[in-house]
Amino acid sequence: MQGICKTLNFEDAEIKFVGGDSVGTFEGYASVFGVTDSDGDVIRPGAFKSALHGRRPMRDVAMFFNHRKFDVPIGRWTELTEDSKGLYAKGELTPGHAQADMIRAAMKHGTVGGMSVGFTFTSEGFTKSATGREFINVAALREISLCTFPANEQAQITSMKALDSIESIRDCESWLRDVALLSKSDAQAFMARVKSATLRDSGGRDELTALVECIRKSPL
Repeated sequence: MQGICKTLNFEDAEIKFVGGDSVGTFEGYASVFGVTDSDGDVIRPGAFKSALHGRRPMRDVAMFFNHRKFDVPIGRWTELTEDSKGLYAKGELTPGHAQADMIRAAMKHGTVGGMSVGFTFTSEGFTKSATGREFINVAALREISLCTFPANEQAQITSMKALDSIESIRDCESWLRDVALLSKSDAQAFMARVKSATLRDSGGRDELTALVECIRKSPL
């Protein structure tokens, strides 16, 4: 299983506020079909169909800013559907949420520039093309973020690396950044706290083994 984030700029996303920007309700496209991004990848019509089946946008698909999934969500998605253009999204920014208020102001000013879908896929979910991959089936739609950087060349791909591939402390930190989407500083802070705890509780095991076991038990 692999994870990927694909970012779409506001011009392509056609984002607009509904009922006035002071309300915080907006709509647009989180993904557009048939567009080749800077990685050479394309998302085909119907790719999100199975991922959306039976999903409840308000509860099952989170709304974050820049994929900061350990922060309080900035709002909720009220509607997610596929149409001929792409993945249509309608959402509400949380009233009284300080960051949501700042993001609403930034959206109005044009300094927050896009939406990005975070999803997982399997080897059967895409075919290879001359330029990259053509996604035909998304396994799970995890979250849709409002993002600072608008262009597809800012898309961030994260491979869901197997924990068994971790061979060093640096690998542990990279896993936290690539898979859990922690910032560098947050990953380092997490590592420092876990190292301190595992050194006390390792019971003679080497530090790396204790760290990997701790990550396995974590909710990441």
